[in-house]
Amino acid sequence: MPASTFLYVSKVAADRDVLIAYDRASGQAATITDFRGDESEGWSLGNDYAISPDRTRIVVASLYGATKADVDTKLAGKRIWTLAVDGSDFRRLTPVWENKAAGRKNFAIEVSAPFFSKNGEDVFFDYGEYWYEGTTLQGAAGIWRVSTAGGRLPDLFKEPSPCSLTDPSVDPSTGKVAVIHSVCVPGQGQTSGIYLYDENGGATPELLLGSTNALDVMLEAPRWAADGSGFVFIALAQVPDGNSTRQVRSLYVFDMKTRKASPVVVPQGPDARVIDATAAPDASAIVYCLQEGEARNLHLIDLSGAEATDTAITNDGKSCHPVW
Repeated sequence: MPASTFLYVSKVAADRDVLIAYDRASGQAATITDFRGDESEGWSLGNDYAISPDRTRIVVASLYGATKADVDTKLAGKRIWTLAVDGSDFRRLTPVWENKAAGRKNFAIEVSAPFFSKNGEDVFFDYGEYWYEGTTLQGAAGIWRVSTAGGRLPDLFKEPSPCSLTDPSVDPSTGKVAVIHSVCVPGQGQTSGIYLYDENGGATPELLLGSTNALDVMLEAPRWAADGSGFVFIALAQVPDGNSTRQVRSLYVFDMKTRKASPVVVPQGPDARVIDATAAPDASAIVYCLQEGEARNLHLIDLSGAEATDTAITNDGKSCHPVW
């Protein structure tokens, strides 16, 4: 897949998505897959996918391709798959998930946010187990990894933490892994925010950006520039609202040299918010999904000229979740 092409998701029904490739150079779009190859009507995808470092394969977390063994668990846990960039050659990487409910109320497994390692030999992903005790939600999420070659069960990337660990994102230049910490146990020495881990999960992670009332990091995987100079991410920004303030879901960029975050898009409309975003490998552009009311469309910020320009590139109200 050329570096001028990014992917995005088009919602064709409430529970069905299509994965689209858009070439910036030609302005042409083409369908990669509608997830009907398992003889289903298709599946939702959302932002649960990524492109391999060599841009030859895609990884997804999806309910696609359930076997009888999957159905027999009575759990709707997503599975990790890779596929070629032309939509062929689906390969399953994760096993049948064990039902560990053991009588716990509304037990569920959540698998999401897959991301390739720097060398493309592993995929990091979120795995969480949740249930209710009375009316209180219990459980937590952690980062796991699985080999893209298959033949190996997933293993834990990082030992248990006082926080839920989600949304891994790999720095293409170093292989280090940015991870979002959330729902941290008070008094355990860690706070919510974006942390940077060694490639193998060892040593103490560096806190890049802590969540605050003024800048609350959302659970969306950061998306890096290829040279590791920075990444785009989503956070709630505080903006004036009459005599008070309100929080707006906004687009930020984090500069690794200065270790500072700067706002890029802070929507002004009362019903507008940024859902997610991605950066071009050469950092010449950013594509983001803007929701206004119920409509979601893609915008491209061109950073290659003397002044940045922001242009809408879809107007169908159903395009979102870009990945470069």
